[in-house]
Amino acid sequence: MRLFHICTIANKLPQYEQMKMSFIEAGFDEVRCRYSLFDNSEENIYEPYSTFNAIHSTTIEPYIIFCHQDILLNQGHGFSRLVELLEELDRLDPKWAVLGNAGYNNSYEYILKITDPNCTPNWTGDFPQRVHSLDENFLVVKSSANIGCSLELTGFHFYATDLCLNATLKGYSCYVIDFHLTHLSKGNLNQAFWDIQAMFQKRWNSEFNFCYIKTPMRTVMFLSKHRPLRHIFARGRVTQWCLSNRSIRAFVSFFCHNNRMI
Repeated sequence: MRLFHICTIANKLPQYEQMKMSFIEAGFDEVRCRYSLFDNSEENIYEPYSTFNAIHSTTIEPYIIFCHQDILLNQGHGFSRLVELLEELDRLDPKWAVLGNAGYNNSYEYILKITDPNCTPNWTGDFPQRVHSLDENFLVVKSSANIGCSLELTGFHFYATDLCLNATLKGYSCYVIDFHLTHLSKGNLNQAFWDIQAMFQKRWNSEFNFCYIKTPMRTVMFLSKHRPLRHIFARGRVTQWCLSNRSIRAFVSFFCHNNRMI
């Protein structure tokens, strides 16, 4: 039986082929893995939210890898390394559901293991690190956790964080792992990004009393079903005050991540 279903939405097919070849050379051969390409080279037929849900509904492999076309497995980590990390995490926390290589933990620290154009220093603490958000460039999802994207959302941003929150809602956890690869893009903060963020906040406000979420694009969102709290705590200065002061941040983190779901 194949172990991984490796899925990519691609609009640059030569880049996708380069990515796939790097996976195969790193041990993700087509005997042990199934590859699915969702071709947007002519037009945007596929978007991540609905595409991931369709993938999950038909995947028989134990793990889904949902990744960008612009990554390369050229940092020495490959199939055997990822299997080792999955086995380790199964021992540490069998209730994990989603893994990645960059995200924010509950202390709002940026945890990552990646080489990219932003030249962000890699995390120097322990791995794996439990997080509340993940970057979309490389995701590993446990098929048996039955985690999907929110049906209310669409587009090309925030779907990894959406998966994380849906996992948390079902009692699962998410982690950044020490799986090193190269990501060739800096990301794209276009108008669509801000439009999807507004939809994301509208969808998730109803699940929280009080919670700050920070994403790998450095955006911070305050989520609450209570409009007066949103009016106060979504303000830029209040957010900065809550998350920049160490003692206040510790209190906010405890309150958010121990009492957030209703």
